[in-house]
Amino acid sequence: MKKWIAAMLAACLLAVTAGAADEPSGWAREAVQTAREAGLVPEELDGAYAQPVTRAEFCALAAAVYHAWEEQSLLGEIEKNTVLFTDCTDGDVLLCASVGIVNGVGSGRFEPDQPVQRQEAAAMLHRLGMLRADYDGSVQGRLPHVFADGADISSWARTGVNWAYRHGIMTGTGDNAFDPLGKYTREQSIATMLRIYDAQYAVIPPAEQAEEPYRVVTDAQGVGVSQMHLEDEDGNRLLTDFRDTNGQFYSIQLFGDWAALQPTAGGDALLYQLKTGEVLDGYRLDEAALIQSDIAWARSTKDYRQGIVVYADGTWRAQSGTPLTEWYRDRAIVDDGGSVRAIDRDGNTLWSMNISLDQVELYSGIGDRMVIERDGMYCPVIDGKMGTVSASPMRLNRWSNTCIVQENGYHYALYDFSGNRLTQTYPNAMDEVGQDIYVCWLSDTEYAYIRCTEYGEPQTLFTVSVSQRPGKLPTDGAGVYALKTGEQTVTCFDRFGDTLGTIQAPFVVGDIDTDIMFENGCIRLTYRGSGLDDPAQTALYLPTGEQVE
Repeated sequence: MKKWIAAMLAACLLAVTAGAADEPSGWAREAVQTAREAGLVPEELDGAYAQPVTRAEFCALAAAVYHAWEEQSLLGEIEKNTVLFTDCTDGDVLLCASVGIVNGVGSGRFEPDQPVQRQEAAAMLHRLGMLRADYDGSVQGRLPHVFADGADISSWARTGVNWAYRHGIMTGTGDNAFDPLGKYTREQSIATMLRIYDAQYAVIPPAEQAEEPYRVVTDAQGVGVSQMHLEDEDGNRLLTDFRDTNGQFYSIQLFGDWAALQPTAGGDALLYQLKTGEVLDGYRLDEAALIQSDIAWARSTKDYRQGIVVYADGTWRAQSGTPLTEWYRDRAIVDDGGSVRAIDRDGNTLWSMNISLDQVELYSGIGDRMVIERDGMYCPVIDGKMGTVSASPMRLNRWSNTCIVQENGYHYALYDFSGNRLTQTYPNAMDEVGQDIYVCWLSDTEYAYIRCTEYGEPQTLFTVSVSQRPGKLPTDGAGVYALKTGEQTVTCFDRFGDTLGTIQAPFVVGDIDTDIMFENGCIRLTYRGSGLDDPAQTALYLPTGEQVE
């Protein structure tokens, strides 16, 4: 009898547990119920909510929205095309394909059981939204958002991701990430279908990053002369009562809540905390702070081997050991005297090696990687392990898992960390300008921009004429780049080498370092003019080439 009662209780517990597991997540529960009541959830999809949605299942949800709009006379003029697949005869799939919501994968196949990626979901939601008579295809409705992992978004999905984000249909996965290659679940699909079905259910996208609260204004500059001051976002002059400077400095660099100040030419440097007024005398900010967004070394002006770690939020901490490499991806290398170690942003040791810099020299380094040199032989240190020794000098790249090797004098080629050459040899110059993107010298006036990953297969993206060695490429910081390809043209492309669009400017585009700049994912072009008869001009564009009014 006791055994029977125990078995019954276990069965009931199992049933309760299974039922609870089959419920939508807390955040999705209300959306799923509302979508059910609106008739948007096919019976076969009303369960297993955390399960990745398949391409066929996503079509079933999209078809339900399509039919609901059709009944409410909300669809625009739609041209249907007959589409057939060799591996799928599902009616919802064929409907979605016929009106352009989905595409096949090639060779007449659809792959109905393949899970949907988040970027695929955004692209399909956008194409579904385009079928409505009141579709918002405005530039403002497609403004880019710079996600932290935006470099991973494919070119064909960018417009869809931007549109879905701007309309509150898909936002992100937290920490300003979109996770474009991540799987999309049934409950996420149902929630976003509800949002696109009726805008009252859409979420409000987070506010865009505000303009920088401080800016440096240059008053005079020339050979041996520099005068500048600091202003807040309202144009109020700052630091006017700071010591005897009257707010005028020879040099000012901004790093988050820090201002690196040099009052006079040749004078001592200091760091000033703009919110609290804390002063760190005798410290100079590393130039690398202009690249690394929220952590940097500040070195002592009395002993360059001594440094502290400063953070963009205005905090800092002491650090033992001599800084050897710039911070990158929250990692750096320090020399403890007889050994070197990689540390994270909190000072924790990631790896350590017995290397004495009295016996070898540091040739190059970035983050937790470096190249050491001894007696004309070079060796990379990657993840705390020695790589392939080479007689050729090698420079580690910042954004890519490769290094640029100097061959036969002033000739350069791209190599992987195992010593395999990935590209042809270029004379005179080769520089990394983006993730897997390089600029290479062809002649005194011509350079090639190439793309090459750590696995090889280089491709030439652009060949441009320039009068001097090109510098860094303007970028949104998340895998989109802008390149001046003509006097009045700027071409935008992503880290995969795909062209996103070409901007046709109404004026001659000037210096790539100062007159082509990104603002929240858009490109600001500036023409400085030469006087009253030739006024300054500026214009803002999407990476697709469309002007933002």
